[in-house]
Amino acid sequence: MKGPHWRALISLVTASCVVTALATAPSATAQPGSEPPPPTARVKDAPLSDINRNVVPPGGIKAAMTGGNTVFGDVREANPRADGYRHIDTPSLISKLKREGLNTYVYGIWDSPTDWDDLRTEFAPAAGRAGIRIWVYVVPPSECLDSPIPSRSGRCSRPYKLDFVSWAREIAKLSVANPNVVAWAIDDFVIGANGELFTPEYMQKIVDSQDAVNANLGFYTTAYYGEAVSDSFYARFGPYIDGIVYPYLGYSNNTQDPSAVGPNLDNILKQTQPRGLGVLFLLYANRFLDAANPPTEGYVAKSIGNAMPYVRDGRIMGINNYGLPLADKPALVGDNRAAHGIGRFSVALANYAGTRAGDYGQAEQTVLVNPFARRKTISFADFDWYYGNLPGAGYHYKQLLVDGKVVWESDVIDAGGDTYQQRTVDVTEAVRGKVSATIALRVLDKNGVGDYPLDIGFDDVRGDGLLVLNGGFEGGWGWKISGNNKSILPSIDLYATDRPARIRDAVALTMRGLPYFAPPVPPERQGPGYRTDNFAMFGHGRLSLSAPPKTPIPAGGCASATQVMRVDPSSARYEISFWDYDQYAKTQAIQNYLSKRLLIDGNEVYHHDISDGPEYTWMNGDGGQGPIDISAFVRGKDRVTVSYQLCADRPIPDLAIDVGMDTVTAVGLDVRNPGFESTGDWALTSTNPVLKPAIKIVR
Repeated sequence: MKGPHWRALISLVTASCVVTALATAPSATAQPGSEPPPPTARVKDAPLSDINRNVVPPGGIKAAMTGGNTVFGDVREANPRADGYRHIDTPSLISKLKREGLNTYVYGIWDSPTDWDDLRTEFAPAAGRAGIRIWVYVVPPSECLDSPIPSRSGRCSRPYKLDFVSWAREIAKLSVANPNVVAWAIDDFVIGANGELFTPEYMQKIVDSQDAVNANLGFYTTAYYGEAVSDSFYARFGPYIDGIVYPYLGYSNNTQDPSAVGPNLDNILKQTQPRGLGVLFLLYANRFLDAANPPTEGYVAKSIGNAMPYVRDGRIMGINNYGLPLADKPALVGDNRAAHGIGRFSVALANYAGTRAGDYGQAEQTVLVNPFARRKTISFADFDWYYGNLPGAGYHYKQLLVDGKVVWESDVIDAGGDTYQQRTVDVTEAVRGKVSATIALRVLDKNGVGDYPLDIGFDDVRGDGLLVLNGGFEGGWGWKISGNNKSILPSIDLYATDRPARIRDAVALTMRGLPYFAPPVPPERQGPGYRTDNFAMFGHGRLSLSAPPKTPIPAGGCASATQVMRVDPSSARYEISFWDYDQYAKTQAIQNYLSKRLLIDGNEVYHHDISDGPEYTWMNGDGGQGPIDISAFVRGKDRVTVSYQLCADRPIPDLAIDVGMDTVTAVGLDVRNPGFESTGDWALTSTNPVLKPAIKIVR
């Protein structure tokens, strides 16, 4: 899930950005080329027909992939082994894959240095006995956080890291020893500077290294829509690959709209079919960091349903459910963005999704007017997570309309901030003499944007002198949801605590070709405040390191939460892991003012600017960090002092912040109150007069 806020310099969000963004965005009418591309001259030894026969099982690929920047993909053993690492739980993972009716597992080598050996010695043989095929997935330079200093090193495909010639050779050897290892792929192949590594000469070395061992092993690359419909992509890489992995993101970088599955695949197949290349459809069954809202079970079911005809007739190889939530965990608490209850009206716009002036999304309803009421009002609550401390006025507007006329509006940079604001609008004149009227909650772009993401919420709609139905959006009824574009996505967003289990059920049924009907979403107990007051990862509590709005922050000093932890002297190694979030992403406007830090006995092992991104998204350190190896600072001690901090590096007149920390785990350390579900065990101090530490518990 990608948070909904400041990612790029908002001063660059201009109409000129829109032209570029919309020109490169996929659309239903996009035609990559009027003439079919010529067949690709192959440099691989084996014909594609032999590779496809080896890679694709009868009925097509029905796959899952866990891990990555997702939250519910844990397939590791609960306790570390003698080497101090939590290894892949092979029996449990295979059992879950079989339960879902899947025949293939895309095995990512990224999260732990033990991933490759776990695959070689345990998972591949066991999966072979269970009839499960394997794709091996390795990462490009942008996803390899490698350092000779262990505490600064993060996730990477180990042991061969960025030596893809060695990866090709060793995966091919593994496929000979375990014939159920049928393919391998490189993630985000040409994103950013990644493509600079993969020259024709280097691609030839990769292919030669693989083919010398097993020419029938499939070799694939990730290709997002822009590459997947590009002649130049296939001209450059087509001779060396057997196909692509296509991550589906609708028309506009989202995980909400399943309607683009067919049109997008049709455009991609115009490129791949003449070349004989395969397509593996990757569906986000878990969060995508640039999307405004996470996927639901309904979205997953409909997307699979739209893709399955392409699988059945062999146009695509199959479906990979990326981030399938196989762990038995509830949904993130912070995913409930209602004011009260479980529902709200959401208007979302993903990162890098362009709009034009006049684009909107809205919810409308025809209401009855009480002729005897002297005064008629409509009240509601709204939030947008902006509060006006950064530039960006004149683009996104929240509006209330009565019979098509605007009776209230406010720019998203109003004083609202990161909590709901109550509004009451007098509509007496707008409905005078009427027995009914149509009201609409709308988000309108008065100027187009190129990268100005949103997740606006409306809730608690009530009428005085008007009869409003389902004003709490606690179900999908009572409102007509509409828009005039494919970027701004209006929806009734219903939170389900058991969403991971619902998504698993949706995958299990629809991948078998059966219909999925989502059960009703259970209600939640109403608390005294807004539901969004609890932004814990799980449970009711989290650590908060904050500064208030409209308050100058002087340089120097930190807000800290500190705990002295006992050390297990028998542990082979020591690590600490945690999840954090804040309200800001990559924008130069707030860089180098506030930083998040982790200290072990005063030694800094984690230092990130609050602009690290993505915003409002729980991250395990950051996209490439993961657990931190702190052995050098712990070994030989019986106790260590662990301190989470928010520090002021430079003075700034107004930068409200609420950094969250939660779900602390460790190897070799005794962490008390790791989920901050009580106020004990952590010492809260501050050496800055504005920065405040607190354990926030909301029930």
